[in-house]
Amino acid sequence: MGKKIEELEVKTDELALSLVGWQVENVRARLVTDSFDDTHFQEIVVSGTARFLKEDWSDRFTRGEDDDYPPTLLLGLGPVDRPELVSYTHALLETVRKAGKRPVRFSESSRTWECSKPVKPEQIALHMTSFDLEETGLGLVWPSSKTKPLPVELVDETVHEAVRLKPTTCDASIVGKKRDATLQVRLGGFAEFGSARELLADFIAMESWRGDEPGDDYDVEDECPFEVSMPGIAVEVLDDTDFLLDKCEVSLYGRVPVGEGAALPSRQPRWIAQCSFDLDDLSGVPTRVVVRVLDAEDL
Repeated sequence: MGKKIEELEVKTDELALSLVGWQVENVRARLVTDSFDDTHFQEIVVSGTARFLKEDWSDRFTRGEDDDYPPTLLLGLGPVDRPELVSYTHALLETVRKAGKRPVRFSESSRTWECSKPVKPEQIALHMTSFDLEETGLGLVWPSSKTKPLPVELVDETVHEAVRLKPTTCDASIVGKKRDATLQVRLGGFAEFGSARELLADFIAMESWRGDEPGDDYDVEDECPFEVSMPGIAVEVLDDTDFLLDKCEVSLYGRVPVGEGAALPSRQPRWIAQCSFDLDDLSGVPTRVVVRVLDAEDL
C-alpha cells in the first residue's frame, strides 16, 4: 500500500517542433501509482517549459498575427508496443504574443486509471510534438488493453483540386469495455498543393462574387497575395444496417498562402485529426466508419 512515484522518459520531436517555431526545454514526466491491496490507481503528470520563436515559423498555414495562436504544442501518449493507440492532447495553447515574449511553463495530468496490475514506466511512450494543423478533442488518457479495430472507408468528395489532403494514417478502434468504451478515430498526413496558377483557379472559384469567370482570365501576380482554404473532414459512424449513429465534422482551418510574386510555401503542411465517440451514447453498435474529405465551404 502507498504511493509510488517513478520517472518517465519524454522524447522530443525537435524537427517537427522547429518547423513551426517551438523550442521545448526541461520536459519531465512522472508515473504516480497509489496502491490499495490488489487495486492500483495510476496517473501520468508532465511538466516543462516552451518558447515560441516567431521568426522560425516561416511556412505558415494558419494566420500568425501576435494575437493569434501558433500551432499547438502537443503531447502524445500510448503503449510502447501499440503505436496505433497513441493519442494527442494539448500541452500548451498560447498566443504568439505571450509564448514569444518569454518561456512559458506548462503542466498536464492524465485521467486516473484503475488496474489490478500496474503499468510499468518502460511500457509507456511519451513524446512532445506539433503539427501545422491539428484538431483533437482527446484528453491525456492511458488506453485500455482491450481494443477492437473497425474498418474505415475513405471517400474524397472535394471539387477543388489545387489542395488535397493526403492521409497517411486513417484508422478506428473501440477502446475499453462496457460503459467506459469509446470509439476513437485517428487521421493524419500532409496536404499537397499545386502551382500558383492552379491555386488561383480554386481561389476564384470560391469567390462567388466573381461570377463564373475562369481563373485563367486573371493574372496570378496581379492577384497576389491571396490564400486558398484547405479541405476538411466528416467522420461518420455506422452500424451493420448502414444507420448513421453519429457524425463529427473537422475543419482544420488551414490555408495555403500565395505571397507577392506568386511565392509558395517551401514544404507541405502536416496535419492530424482525432475524434472520440462514447459508445454508451450511441443508438446502436458501430461496425464501420466512413471518412469523407470535403471542400472547406461544405463544412
